[in-house]
Amino acid sequence: MADEGRQKDAMDVLQAWVDQYNGRAGPTIRLGSAGEAGGAQLRLKYSPAEGQVSILHLVAVNRDGRAAILVRRFEGPAAEAAVEAGMWASTQLGRR
Repeated sequence: MADEGRQKDAMDVLQAWVDQYNGRAGPTIRLGSAGEAGGAQLRLKYSPAEGQVSILHLVAVNRDGRAAILVRRFEGPAAEAAVEAGMWASTQLGRR
């Protein structure tokens, strides 16, 4: 249960940062965020054009006994980029 609380806190901090960025910068293209329940993933994303998306996907992993955060960017048609990002993250987390 403590891990769930820490994860929620981390996701709340990320969402607050995104909200403040959007409020202060007033960007034409708003930045959004998403996460995974019980997971080690966070995504920052924006849509540069209709049907297109750019995702900065962060995955927390344990490699050789050390904590690491892997980051990769995915761009393209929204559905394809989301699937590609999800497959990459699942592989990094040892799910596939």
